[in-house]
Amino acid sequence: MNDDFVTVLKTYNLGTLAIAKSLLIDAGIEFSVQNENFGSIYNGFYSVSGFIEIQVRQADADTALELLAEMQEIYEEPEDDELH
Repeated sequence: MNDDFVTVLKTYNLGTLAIAKSLLIDAGIEFSVQNENFGSIYNGFYSVSGFIEIQVRQADADTALELLAEMQEIYEEPEDDELH
């Protein structure tokens, strides 16, 4: 069994992160979240410093990518240049 983890989602959006985590949990896919706590609260608003990444085991990557692709079709995120 290959225990290498690969990134299947990068996002700035905490809502997208919550939905993605829920989908992976429901599918029984083990995952790890990187940079989830690199945000800050400034003047009442939460700001994420850099991408939050979801990583899954290589063996689960195709299934996870399919689930997350369906989610992203519904909840499209702005492109990087639209965020500035």
